[in-house]
Formats: sequence, structure tokens, C-alpha cells
Amino acid sequence: MVIDRKRRIFRPAGLTLGRPTRAALLTAAAGALVFVGGAWLGLRPSEAPASGTPPGRLSAEPGQVRVIDGTTLMLHDRAVQLAGLRTAERGTACGGAAGGASGAVFDCGVAAANALADRVRGAAIDCVLLGGGQSGRPLAHCSAAGAAIAPALVASGWARVSGSAGNDARDEALAEAERRAQAAHLGLWAGAR
Repeated sequence: MVIDRKRRIFRPAGLTLGRPTRAALLTAAAGALVFVGGAWLGLRPSEAPASGTPPGRLSAEPGQVRVIDGTTLMLHDRAVQLAGLRTAERGTACGGAAGGASGAVFDCGVAAANALADRVRGAAIDCVLLGGGQSGRPLAHCSAAGAAIAPALVASGWARVSGSAGNDARDEALAEAERRAQAAHLGLWAGAR
């Protein structure tokens, strides 16, 4: 048996370039879109808030204000925390046998948030931003319809003074309001006798 054909051993196939397939074109287009989109995201300015909010003002009309907790307001889509105040968290029990006229136990955090909501309801809010707080939210001195919010919350017993509110006279006035609220067993001190 004679074989006429030449044997090809280890001969590389020739490189041929033909028309690209539809799948190759779609893959190249998708890759280009991903590259351009990534470059755009990397080069555009960030919309994230700065870690230390610079001082300034923030105002909102009544329909643009929400209460987050006893010391935090949401103005438009931005949360601000009332400077120099702290209050009970939701789920903290207050009152008891010696508390108030009824002696009922209630949720201090919810009651503090409700007190803040009553204070800002139907009022235009204006805040002077002081910078970033420990919670990551900007600290602010806020007023509702021109009246400062913090002194009213402290005087009614729904907030406590926490550190410095920005100046000595304001800090002392808040501390005195807190002492009077505690002595009168108001708000957070309703059960303390």
C-alpha cells in the first residue's frame, strides 16, 4: 500500500483574518461602554456629603421637614443633629410608679421625638450648620418659626445638655433650663422623685 499524500507533521495553521463575527462586535461594544462608564464615574465630582460638613445655613419649609429622633431633623434630604443636646433612644422606658400624675411607663425616645415634632410642626426651619458631629451628621443650631428649638426641648425636659453647644452663655442657659426641668420632673425626669 502506497500513500501518495504527503504527511504534514507539526505544521502550524496559517493565520487568517476574516470578518468579525456578530458576537465579537457585541463583546467589543460592551467592553467599550464599560470602559467609558467607568472613566465617567471616576472623573465626575462626588455627590456624597463631605465628612466634615462646612459651616453654612440650611432652611426648609414645613412640608420639607421630618423628625428622625429627639435631636435629629431631616431637612429636604439632609439630616442635621441639634448641637449640644442628647436625649433617650427609642425603647428607653421612663415614668413608673412615681412618674407623673398617672404613673404610667412610656417610651422616652418616642416621647422626645414627638416633642420635637410638635415644636417644628407647621413651621419653617432655619439651621446654622456648625460642622460634623460624632454620628456623621452635621451639628446645627436650628430655629422653628424664628424661635430656637434646643432651649425649648431642654426646658420641657425632653433633651439634656451634652457637651458644648457653641458658646458659654448658651451652654449656661441650657444647663440652667435642664436643672429647672429636672427639679420639676418634666419629660425625661417624669419618674425621678
